[in-house]
Amino acid sequence: MKIAIVAAGMIILATAAVVAIQPGFLKPASLALVKKSDILGFSPGMTFEETTKLVTQRRYRCRQLRDSHTLDCAVDAARVTIDSDEVDERHPIRRVTAELNNPGPQETAVKSISDQFNAQPTRDAREGWIWIVGRGLKLSYDGTALRLVDEAEEARRSKEGLKR
Repeated sequence: MKIAIVAAGMIILATAAVVAIQPGFLKPASLALVKKSDILGFSPGMTFEETTKLVTQRRYRCRQLRDSHTLDCAVDAARVTIDSDEVDERHPIRRVTAELNNPGPQETAVKSISDQFNAQPTRDAREGWIWIVGRGLKLSYDGTALRLVDEAEEARRSKEGLKR
């Protein structure tokens, strides 16, 4: 019996040591693969109906811009603009932009964004910091605003625009 108690104690100590050295050890592998792909719940591809439902559930203060499917929202310390497709009858979100009122030091913001989206950024001279998040979405941060777009959809739209 004493041997079992000592063995159990050793296992607990070994586990505690591993967790102290590598905190992510106990995190399930499935969570490590999960990537956030939204800004305040808004994500490219959501339909206008889903967007309206989210606004109602979270009690965001939003207004629809005249003669468009663009929403302008005031959420916490950000002004969020949600651009939806005008042509598709479901009016899916094309782009989400969050202008931050007081983003703080850029290095701190970049680290926080990386942690939230579970992704590492690259630096671009024109767009600032860029992350590929979720299901192939591009998130960029220029020091004042976050922009989330579906790159594949944007490329398809630009090709269609060139054909016309």
